[in-house]
Amino acid sequence: MNIKAICFDADGVVVYPQMQFSKYLNEEHGISPAMTQPFFDGIFNDCLVGKADLKAVLPPYLNKWQWKGSVEDFIDTWLQKDHVIDARLISVIQNLRKSGFLCCLASNQERNRAGYMKTSMGFHDLFDRLFFSCEMGCQKPDPEYFEFIENSLNLKKESILFWDDSETNVQAALELGWHAEIYNGFESFEKKIKKYISKELGDHPA
Repeated sequence: MNIKAICFDADGVVVYPQMQFSKYLNEEHGISPAMTQPFFDGIFNDCLVGKADLKAVLPPYLNKWQWKGSVEDFIDTWLQKDHVIDARLISVIQNLRKSGFLCCLASNQERNRAGYMKTSMGFHDLFDRLFFSCEMGCQKPDPEYFEFIENSLNLKKESILFWDDSETNVQAALELGWHAEIYNGFESFEKKIKKYISKELGDHPA
């Protein structure tokens, strides 16, 4: 098996645990996931592929949810609450890069959070390539998303390994000929990746 590039999802993988902002909204402001679901299932998808701006589409929903602050307050709080990086996985990724593997972030994100991930979360320096749906014009699990990455890396399908916490996304990658695995925690990841990577990954922080 000749893996040359490894692509990691953000939320639920590198950003783990996820949904901290959702918990905060529910516990501190009484804004439940059931209330926000129509937004995330609807217009937010246009934000994810760069067709809509989050700051422009949020106001009517914030009014409906009775959010007391500004749009900027909402977005800033979101970015900060979901700033939860798994240092153990990041350590492994850096060891993989040192061993010669191309490590990429492959994530569905809108522009504000994509920018935050690049700079404030340091992903610009922690990964070789960043693939954000808002910059690509398509999102997982669309085949175009994976084909875009494949073409950008100029690699054969069988040389790419993909990790995501969504079974739908993993299945989509497998159907296109990629290697792909469900990410359901660091310990499981450590065991699974050994069948793809024979080189020593080195120590990681506890």
